[in-house]
Amino acid sequence: MHNNINKYERFHSKTKAQSRIISENNFTYRHIIYFINKYLKKNANVLDIGCGAGTVCFYIAGKGNKVLGFDISPKAIRACQESSLIMGLNKLAKFKVINFPEQTVKEKFDLIIFSEVIEHLQNDNLALKKIYNLLNKAGTLIITTPSLHAPLYRIGYATGFDERVGHRRRYIIEGLSKQCGKSGFTIVETQGIEGVIRNFLFLNPVAGRFVRFIKFFMSDVVTFVDNLTIPIFGESNIIVVARKSS
Repeated sequence: MHNNINKYERFHSKTKAQSRIISENNFTYRHIIYFINKYLKKNANVLDIGCGAGTVCFYIAGKGNKVLGFDISPKAIRACQESSLIMGLNKLAKFKVINFPEQTVKEKFDLIIFSEVIEHLQNDNLALKKIYNLLNKAGTLIITTPSLHAPLYRIGYATGFDERVGHRRRYIIEGLSKQCGKSGFTIVETQGIEGVIRNFLFLNPVAGRFVRFIKFFMSDVVTFVDNLTIPIFGESNIIVVARKSS
């Protein structure tokens, strides 16, 4: 556990407080934001597991919803708390240092965001069972995770990245859907997202420097071209939306 904490503390060593809520077409978060908008109800109580810098939490809180962010990194949570004060969202957006799934809370939620986290966990089945218990009746879970079919992974380009950031495994839609079903969930929707262009931008440190310049209409253009590569080469990431069935 301590090794994991140290790893993510190093990862968040440069994480800083934010002062603005992201837009819907933010290049980094646009896929998860699309699904959040689709399934987020008014006055919802939301949990973001592995919230990192809290970017998604602030987007949700900015719409008037209560949101709790978990992260294993104290540095990330301190940055989140500072950001919530700067943006005046501290009454809606709360944050806790939690080593999930070993640690959790008793509160119940209408929507749980589990984005780019499950691949890091030693016991993914335990995590899904804990999430099921954290949801209100008919509550929704949104999972995003790297795809085993990712073209850059299949040629070995992403292997070093996976080791560096602590990925224990990758998933396919069918396999992850089956795991969710065994934990009691009903699958609502699945989709392969992120083409080879976008994946390269996030895997390559040099190319990644240009991500912050992909704004406004350029985000739409690059995403459109990137989406064209998915039917040809395969998806780099997957989304599974599941609902608590009882």
